[in-house]
Amino acid sequence: MRKHLFAVMLLLAGIPAVSFTAAAGPVPQQQSEAAATITGTVLDENNEPVIGASVVQKGVKTNAVATDAFGNFKLRVPAGAQLEFSYVGYKTMYVAAAPDMTVYLQPTTEQLNELVAIGYGSQKKANLTGAVATVDVARVMDSRPVQDVTKALQGAVPGLTITQDNGGIATGSGIRIRGVGTLSNGQSSSPLIVVDGVPVDDLNFVNPEDIADISVLKDASSSAIYGARAAFGVILITTKGAAKQDKVSVSYTNNFAWSGATTLPEFASTVDQLESSLQAYYRNPTDANAKTEVGGMYYKDLLPLAQKWAEQHKGPYTDYRELQPYVDENNVGDYKIVGNQWLRYADWDLTKLMFNDAAPSQKHNVVLEGTSGKTQYRLSFGYDGRQSLDAFNPDKMHRYMANANISTEITKWLKAGTRISYTQREYFEQNTPRNGYQYMWRWAPYMETYGWITNPATDQPLTFRNEIMNRTQAHTDKATTRSTRLQAWLNAEIIKGLNLQADFTYDVRTFMQNGAWLPQEGWNGWGNAYSIFKWPGNGQPDTRAWKNASEGTRWTMNVFATYAKTFAEDHNLKVMAGTTAEQYRYTGVEARKNGLVDYTLPWLGLTDGGKDGTQLGIASSDTHRATAGFFGRVNYDYKGIYLFEANGRYDGSSRFPALQQWGFFPSFSAGYRFSEESYFEPVKSWWTNGKLRASYGHLGNEAVGSNMFISTISLGNKNVNWINGSGMLLSSAGTPALVSSSLTWERIITTDVGIDLGFLDNAINMSFDWYSRETKDMLAPGMPLPSVLGASVPLTNGGTMRTNGWELAVNWNHSFGDADVWATFTIGDARSKVTKWDNEDGVLYSYVPGAGGYRFYEGQYYGDIWGFEFDRFFEVSDFDGKDEKGKWIYGPGVANQDYFAYTPFTFGPGDVKFVDRNGDGQLNNGIEGMYKLGGKFYIPRESLPANFPKHQTTLGNYIIVDGENYDAIVNNEKSKSVPVGTVDNHGDLKVVGNALPRYEYGIRLGGAWKGFDLDIFMQGVGKRDMWQISSFTIPFAAKNDGIFSSQLDYNKYIVDERGTITGYDIDQNNFWPAMYGGVFGYNKRMQNTCNQGLNNFTLSDRYLVNMAYLRMKNITFGYTIPAELTTKAYIQKARVYFSAENPFFIYNGAKKYGFDPEIADRAAGEGYAAFGRTAPMMKAYSFGIQVTF
Repeated sequence: MRKHLFAVMLLLAGIPAVSFTAAAGPVPQQQSEAAATITGTVLDENNEPVIGASVVQKGVKTNAVATDAFGNFKLRVPAGAQLEFSYVGYKTMYVAAAPDMTVYLQPTTEQLNELVAIGYGSQKKANLTGAVATVDVARVMDSRPVQDVTKALQGAVPGLTITQDNGGIATGSGIRIRGVGTLSNGQSSSPLIVVDGVPVDDLNFVNPEDIADISVLKDASSSAIYGARAAFGVILITTKGAAKQDKVSVSYTNNFAWSGATTLPEFASTVDQLESSLQAYYRNPTDANAKTEVGGMYYKDLLPLAQKWAEQHKGPYTDYRELQPYVDENNVGDYKIVGNQWLRYADWDLTKLMFNDAAPSQKHNVVLEGTSGKTQYRLSFGYDGRQSLDAFNPDKMHRYMANANISTEITKWLKAGTRISYTQREYFEQNTPRNGYQYMWRWAPYMETYGWITNPATDQPLTFRNEIMNRTQAHTDKATTRSTRLQAWLNAEIIKGLNLQADFTYDVRTFMQNGAWLPQEGWNGWGNAYSIFKWPGNGQPDTRAWKNASEGTRWTMNVFATYAKTFAEDHNLKVMAGTTAEQYRYTGVEARKNGLVDYTLPWLGLTDGGKDGTQLGIASSDTHRATAGFFGRVNYDYKGIYLFEANGRYDGSSRFPALQQWGFFPSFSAGYRFSEESYFEPVKSWWTNGKLRASYGHLGNEAVGSNMFISTISLGNKNVNWINGSGMLLSSAGTPALVSSSLTWERIITTDVGIDLGFLDNAINMSFDWYSRETKDMLAPGMPLPSVLGASVPLTNGGTMRTNGWELAVNWNHSFGDADVWATFTIGDARSKVTKWDNEDGVLYSYVPGAGGYRFYEGQYYGDIWGFEFDRFFEVSDFDGKDEKGKWIYGPGVANQDYFAYTPFTFGPGDVKFVDRNGDGQLNNGIEGMYKLGGKFYIPRESLPANFPKHQTTLGNYIIVDGENYDAIVNNEKSKSVPVGTVDNHGDLKVVGNALPRYEYGIRLGGAWKGFDLDIFMQGVGKRDMWQISSFTIPFAAKNDGIFSSQLDYNKYIVDERGTITGYDIDQNNFWPAMYGGVFGYNKRMQNTCNQGLNNFTLSDRYLVNMAYLRMKNITFGYTIPAELTTKAYIQKARVYFSAENPFFIYNGAKKYGFDPEIADRAAGEGYAAFGRTAPMMKAYSFGIQVTF
């Protein structure tokens, strides 16, 4: 609508625009007697009225009108006349005159004169020289059941990565621009987010309906103006202002959605669970890992009952029900009591029982805008609510939003305004005594038992201890977050071309949470029959109530002036300079106390302190920081052909030492619009636009973590065993942290080269960027210190990382008469390589999700996963029988793998055989006893297998030595030991994958025709690998955990009635090896290289999870009711739409495992084979209306 404001003012003021001559005079003489009055409406690409559009009878320029404030027109023309519709910035349309016609104008596809938001100002898209991308807000935000702005941005811009831990309704999203930027501060590389000129930390408090424009600043030349907080890019968001119109406009939008899980794992049946468990037992009945029972229920006793149950039922239960006891073999019921022991064998489909596939959500938004004199205003009010996918007592979220944007013209040269926003978010969560997803997906359904039995003692139904018990008996915690932002601004035109802008913003965010632990009880499935589990009790914590409260305040001030001047007609200069300051303070307090007095009133004030009255606690935290800066920018262009820009910022941050708080960060960029040269004219008819651009700049990074430059002391509780003379326990304190006196800023140097092309009147546009970003002086551990010092190694500015990448965006728009079509394709890729790191031995590290710390080596590509290469499964023929202890003896030419076989496990038929890559006849992560001397590597013959050929004196690049020759090398003062698991000594290991997303892409297809519109958006990742010892990805990862339907194609043992192995059923087409319980653990022999996973599941390429995917992200179909119908009801626009969010995968590399590949690597955070046991990602189907009055 902003494009039409000038015409609106002219029309409403009664001033005729020259090109929009009204038909106020008599009907032209050339009209025939068959002339008729034609009425119609002109709409834009967003189905909004085009106000002031020119409607002309073709060939008769004097017969013309302009559309009114509703886009309507009335014109008398002869029958069969052609009408010409035109408006600045839109394609001219020729349409045959018809009664009550509706005409859609499409913009000239790529508006090179369109203004793009950049730091502290705006710039024509044609003149941009930095890497700046804009988001199509209407297509990305509108008509989608997305309440989080961050999630909506996924796939919208190449190089912008959006991740989320899980699908929880309160889960936020992570943002990265152009990959990983630093290895400091937990590899945090988040961009700066600026809303209306003010930095914000969380886009959850921004109403998507209030957003007008979004720009993504990617390189140093565009980001440097924001200084140290913009080291890894900037996301600029401008909220909607009021339209300049005399009438008051009211709009209302809504969306009603129903959500379900995108994908869920499926447990194997109870029969398959028990048979698989017995397979692991048959392997070695004396092995403690080979469990024969769970909760006292022996598999051999359960299996025949489970088989009978399966015969007597059509499938697993899908509801919560009363369990039936065993009657006889023809009616085994759901459980049997033998002595005092439960035997439970009923089966459930948890995907239907525990998850709601139509969890409701809704959002509503009302906007009131208009003009009163010289004051414009826009008021918006929004609400959205949603609930989790839990079928029992779901969590719920409510959000209330109000925004006001008011501006006024005080004088011709002075304008002022205010922006006020308020958001309140209420989150209601069930406080269960254990992580529900963790245990729901850990134990098979027959173990947890999702039903109830009448308690004989009370004659009341009592559920088993499971997630249903947890959720239905839990306290509902309430967390309320309130965010208020007040901004005032002034804009003064001092003299012609000189403009001064000043704004001040005060932002306060408060948080309040009330929580409690309530008692729970249910049948104890892990104890004797009819024993009851009670919580608290059985060693569990006491009941408790607590309250958390915090407040964060921030004030921000910006003052800057801009001067623009054109010299000698062709030389354009624009200079901007300013200053900014920001201060942030946070305070928080938490109080808790045990022993609820009244379970129906779980308040902190109604607690007695537990058993001895002393079980209580209090904690608090206070932080503050401040930044200040001076910045400037110079833009120059000659005839719009040769473009130059220089930025500089002198920035200060309180996060750094007193003498290192300030830094200067410059950047430069240039562009050449070769399409505007005279030599380009011969091809201008089909090659419309062409621009080369390049940029270079320096940035500092202040987000290196809190107190990194201060020596801190951690205080402990009175938990030491020291007492003073009075017999009182003493408090403890840690050793002061060591801090290097030379610590300074991290510096980021970015180079970007790009080209922008437009073809066929900019119907086709392409943009390509190549970039290189070097992060220097990253915080890294210094030289090792003696452990007797009692303190950790101090950090130094010792790390360097280089990220190289590229991005491509292609879009196409075209009109075919009444039909308009569009298509967009974006793709980007980046790799980050560690080029400097203090790791003298070159110890290899595999990327381990959530490991944190500083685990890197020079030459490492961030995210690399080291492992072994899968060959095949062992056959019986690979062995020469067994030794006297029952251990299989490797046959001739078969490499020994005992190096990573953890007793009592031994490799045998049906197990994984890895590739002996270095040919030494053994599998390992390096050869013991290796030394380097004079650039050559020497290994002792005694480290090789006994059957290694005696005549062979080399092994690849290694020289084999023995006896005195080896001793001489060891004793040579110039020789150096080369440990195993290092860059120079890694045995049979190789890089088998990388955990970072690569080739992130998006595809958008759409069209509009006579009020109907369709938009299809697909988004994907071309390559990403993950290694996780999770029960979803590894069968029996944690001994007797449940297994899943995807894990049943495994090699099996053939056994007799006594369970003795008599043969092997080995199929090389199977995916899994023979069953063995308990492969989750720390593999000490692999050290840091790949230490998660044991035995068959020592890290290898075979069991990497393919996390690549292509999903249908959104499909939206809408219909705009013809304006000639809606205007009769005083409705300017009315549109209805239907939308599907994440409806299905086109390709899902992790499909067999049953989890969504977008789940972040640290999802559950519980350890113990827990990856993926978390809130599932959501899909949603919705409809809504958009009405403007």
